[in-house]
Amino acid sequence: MTQTARRDITANEALPLIKEAATWKGTAYSLRGSSSVKGVAGDCSGTTFLIYRAAGFPYDYQPSGTFPTYARHSGLFRLLGSDEPVQVGDVLSWPNHMAIYAGAALQKEDATTARVNANGKSWTQQNDIFTATRPNGPAYMPASLRYWRPDPPKIYRYQTTAP
Repeated sequence: MTQTARRDITANEALPLIKEAATWKGTAYSLRGSSSVKGVAGDCSGTTFLIYRAAGFPYDYQPSGTFPTYARHSGLFRLLGSDEPVQVGDVLSWPNHMAIYAGAALQKEDATTARVNANGKSWTQQNDIFTATRPNGPAYMPASLRYWRPDPPKIYRYQTTAP
């Protein structure tokens, strides 16, 4: 039995993921998994799955809690080492949450979000991820990894057929 050689997708190859993720902005949050629908409702795992599929990087749907195990065993994703930099299109995985890293590939209108702190001072958030949030939370949107969660995510990069 011959194994197919695989390699990481490049940042340029991953740009369609970010373009597709941007088309999901404003999609309300609802626990729908693979039944998520752009512009209607979706959750973090369903939107990630459908964005990857639409951009030409298919994988079997997985809820966020089982994604790390699937990623390890499917051969379609590689867990990055702690010394490897995150790249556009990488899946960020926390227990019970997923997001897509967008880095500086965000369109101008998605790159920042105006915020006001508890003292009423305005500041500008630099966005670098796309994510669905939580029940009764904001709709699917660009966000900041730095402010999203205090615990670091596991980072997975999609693998494609070599060369």
